[in-house]
Order: sequence, then C-alpha cells, then structure tokens
Amino acid sequence: MIKIHKNNSLFKIASIAYLFTACISCSFFNNEKKSDLMSNDKDKTKTSQEKETIDDYTDTYKIIPNYELPIFKELVMKFNTQDHRFEINTCEFKYNGKSFFIGDSVDSITAIFGEPQGEITKSGDETSFYYDYNNLNISMRFSTSKKNLEVFNINLRDYDDKHISPFDILLFHKVPYYYKMKLNTFLALSDLDHTKLRHSRFSFVVRPKECAPNKDSRISHYILSRPVYATNGGGHLTYSGDFNPKESNVINGFEFIAQTLKEIKK
Repeated sequence: MIKIHKNNSLFKIASIAYLFTACISCSFFNNEKKSDLMSNDKDKTKTSQEKETIDDYTDTYKIIPNYELPIFKELVMKFNTQDHRFEINTCEFKYNGKSFFIGDSVDSITAIFGEPQGEITKSGDETSFYYDYNNLNISMRFSTSKKNLEVFNINLRDYDDKHISPFDILLFHKVPYYYKMKLNTFLALSDLDHTKLRHSRFSFVVRPKECAPNKDSRISHYILSRPVYATNGGGHLTYSGDFNPKESNVINGFEFIAQTLKEIKK
C-alpha cells in the first residue's frame, strides 16, 4: 500500500510537471501567435495608410439649400440689401458681385478690394506675405514666389465677442449665415448634416472635388465653429468624450486654403 501510494505521488508530481511545462509551451505559443497577429495588424494599418490618397479627404456631395423655408427667404432678402455682400461658392468667391479665386494674383485681388489697410507682413520663413483688410476684417496670404492667393480668412467676431465684420449675413454655398448663428441652425437651412460634414477638434470642413488646384491638392472650406464633445468624469479627472452632434457652437468665421494630403493630415 505504501509502495503504491509512493508511486502515485511520483506519478502526480510527474503529471504536474508535464502540465506545467505544457502550459508554459502553450502560453509561449499563444503569445507568439498573439504577437504575430499584432504584427499583422500593424502591417495592415501601415498598408492602409500607405494607400491613403487625397480622395479619401475629398467630398463629392452637393450642398442643397432649403429655399422654401420662410427664414431662408427672409435672410436672402436682407443679404441683398447689404452694402457689403459676400458669397462663398464651390469654386468662386464673390464680393459685391465681383469674382475671385484661390490662386488669383495680387493684382486681381487689389482690383477688387484695393490696397490693404493693415501693414503688409511676412511669414517667418518669408515664403508668404499677408494682406489685411481691416474695414472688412478679411485677411489673405499670398505666395512670395508666385504672388498668388493661398489662404483667405473671414473673421466674424473678435476675442471680446463683439461684432467686427460688416457682413451681417453672408452666403456659404448659397446657404445664408447670420451673425452669432450656431452651426446646427446653419445646417438646418440645407441638406448638410453631421453624417456628411467632416470635423476636427477645432472646426468643420467641406472639401469639394471641383476646382482643385491640381490632382494632389484640394481647396478646404473651413467653418470655424468648435465641435462639442461629451464631458466625462469630474473634477480634476474630467476628460473629453465622444463628439456630440446634437449640440453646436457659434460660427466665428470661415477659412479657405489649398492643401495637399500631407497638409490636411498635419
């Protein structure tokens, strides 16, 4: 009986040792397999990123205004009576009926807006220079080498929340914007919604395919309204959650700029 018990003990010890070794081998194999899967995932992600093109950041939809809304008609009537009328279309910008485009020469711009009121400043690397039209609260950036328009900015409010623009109402893709209008109110005047409209942490953007400067760039139409995100946690542990499309902030301005894929992804 004692001998049998002893053998059983040895058998148990041997069995435990075998299982322990097997588990280590199994664990090692699983870890190796998991590592391979993670490596494959990384490779897939890398491949996906390498295949990314400017078209992945390009919008093909058309913004359709809700012309039949009573407030839409009222706003357009007020727009037409303004001394300063500004229209932003897919390709073309208009100031009091005079057209200009991203890429236009300095001479073309001054023929419409005159000489800038503010001081002409240069970028740090001197690759561009700026015209400020203080009376309209518009700023423009030109290429130093090509002398053509690269960036166009309309500022509708200053940091003290004062109305500083002469544009009480302007048209963005034929949709009227009025001073202190919130983004979602603006969207309700067209078929544009958050399923189509792209956003970052700081703004929204429409990036039409039409009128691209070349096959490798697009003209981004930025709507300068900060997206709203859910707030999670509390106190010093408060952090930002998911984007909340049901809430929106005031539109503070618009910016238009030709961008390559690399510049868009910065």
